[in-house]
Amino acid sequence: VDEVRFTGGEPLVRRGLVDIVARTRAISADLELSITSNGLGLARTAQALAEAGLDRVNVSLDSVRRDTFHELTRRDRLDDVVAGLEAAAAAGLGPVKVNAVLMRGINDTQAPELLRWCIERGYELRFIEQMPLDAQHGWSRDGMITADEIFATLDREFDLSPAEEPRGSAPAEKFLVDGGPATVGVIASVTRPFCGDCDRVRLTADGQVRNCLFARSESDLRASL
Repeated sequence: VDEVRFTGGEPLVRRGLVDIVARTRAISADLELSITSNGLGLARTAQALAEAGLDRVNVSLDSVRRDTFHELTRRDRLDDVVAGLEAAAAAGLGPVKVNAVLMRGINDTQAPELLRWCIERGYELRFIEQMPLDAQHGWSRDGMITADEIFATLDREFDLSPAEEPRGSAPAEKFLVDGGPATVGVIASVTRPFCGDCDRVRLTADGQVRNCLFARSESDLRASL
């Protein structure tokens, strides 16, 4: 294991997260430590997390329009997420990455403005195909914006070319925007699966190891310990 990422749920609401990061960092100076967050509490914690040994953050942000953000999150807190991103960058938690999911009829026309917004601020944007991970089983492929649709939307305003570095086991295909140096990534888990190259496992909060987000079985590490 050479990388540890804290996800959720929302990791920033976990009591003692800064200490958990510090204790994980103490295992090895060579580990890459990151968190995936909604960014709401990041302005308060970014500096402490950096001092504890966190390397970088991924923040979920599907729109920079206040009304769309409110529709998607059920809260009027876009300013808090923006402040969290700024705090992460100021604390040196870079490259700051932004994850966005496009949904048909909601924010599917906003890809170019979201990319431009991130480029202006030095953030790395990655579009992720909506995956069938909802417990209510309400996901429908008809409502998912595919990678091909994302490319078609971006191509209207940007010139995208494949990034030179090999993708390896990374989930995102990276592309140079207008020749670079800015890039954009697309994670096409549904229409362009990359399972054969994946090298990740998940450890749940109650000590279960999952080989995949879509796994139907788990291994009980807690009982073994």
